[in-house]
Amino acid sequence: MQRYLLASILIGLTALFGVIFLSSVGVFQMLTNWLEHFYVAARIFPHVQAEAPASQWVVLEWVLLAGSAFGVAWCVIDIPQVGQKMLVFLSLVIVVCGLSFTLALYGVTFPPFATLTAATGSMMMGIVYAGTEQGMRKRILQNVLGSRVSKEHFSDLINAPQMISLEGGTYEVTVLTCRLFNHSELKGEMKAADLVALTNRFLRNTADFLMSHGAYLDESSPDCVRVFFGLLSPEEDHAKKACRAALELKQRLINLDTECENRWFHRPHHGVAISSGQVTVGVYGSARHLYFSGVGLVTDFSRRICAMNRVYSSDVLLSARTLQLAGDDIEVRPMEMIYDPESKVMTEVYELMAATEDFDDEAGEKRDAFWEAMIFYREKNYEKALEKFSQSVGDGDITEDQPLEFFIGLTQDRLTRMGNESGASDSHEINQGHARWLNTL
Repeated sequence: MQRYLLASILIGLTALFGVIFLSSVGVFQMLTNWLEHFYVAARIFPHVQAEAPASQWVVLEWVLLAGSAFGVAWCVIDIPQVGQKMLVFLSLVIVVCGLSFTLALYGVTFPPFATLTAATGSMMMGIVYAGTEQGMRKRILQNVLGSRVSKEHFSDLINAPQMISLEGGTYEVTVLTCRLFNHSELKGEMKAADLVALTNRFLRNTADFLMSHGAYLDESSPDCVRVFFGLLSPEEDHAKKACRAALELKQRLINLDTECENRWFHRPHHGVAISSGQVTVGVYGSARHLYFSGVGLVTDFSRRICAMNRVYSSDVLLSARTLQLAGDDIEVRPMEMIYDPESKVMTEVYELMAATEDFDDEAGEKRDAFWEAMIFYREKNYEKALEKFSQSVGDGDITEDQPLEFFIGLTQDRLTRMGNESGASDSHEINQGHARWLNTL
């Protein structure tokens, strides 16, 4: 914590200068003389040294003095709970006083007054600083955010020039949802302990990885992880960050699937969805349970299009708004049109394929052929669509691209049933055969 470390150093130096000033005017020397006479009168010093001057460990005294000044300042500032602050200070008082008594038994005078004065001064100045906006920032953020951000991101929030707004606001964010689809199926095939271990491995790998990329963990349930990019403060590149994180997460989940299959002989089935839109950001809940989050249609939309991965066996899907924000950095191909009957809006969902710099010319040609095929498919020109879909296969095995296999099979099915659909109504776009109702997802 850079800010707290600097504040601790300044407070510790101030306390040290104060002790040096008091020492220069003889305050501590008088107290030391009184302590020696007390130890002699109480027969605490060894008898052989009762009438001789006791030795003093000056170096030890100044080491403890400096350590107490800076250590108490750091603890009082960094520890959020007041009770724990006082516990640290009282523990130091007991240790220093006990050390003075113990050394006296060996004929060594160790006056604790300078050390306790420095510690007291650091504690008082630390408490004053902890009552300011910057000093309270850690405690407030811990109460509101908890462990929903990475340690690095939490440190950045503490050291930021401005505190995040907790009073509420509306701005655009990107929601990334990752769902485990076959949790119910695994429940009937695996032991309870194994299923819990598999689920926790999925949650840890997903949530920890996304938080390390600057995401805010909004939900972590047994079958779903949802994070926000750009929630803690407005960001211009929140969609790009989410897409790049999703591409890396895709490979991590593939490795996790292999690991789970080798260990438990069952393979998780999951999907990722990214959606961008406006949310109302603020602190929700009661005084005993605060929760920083964002509320908006984009969260539900992300959850619904995530379910579409199960239909196409795809890995990562994203909304049209996300593509609009991050289009220069990513490569996509169209999947399906989504119709929202409430807002009466038709939008498109895309599959995230790769980052632009990792997309070669051959992959681009296949993607372009797939795009043309989707246009023909939506125009009900199934023969042309099937021809273009075949061009997007390339030399690889068709089973390696399951979304492509899905649309080839769908096109072949439409081609065989085209005669039976000639009387279908064209009064609305939803009847064109290429749109899916949002509330069915």
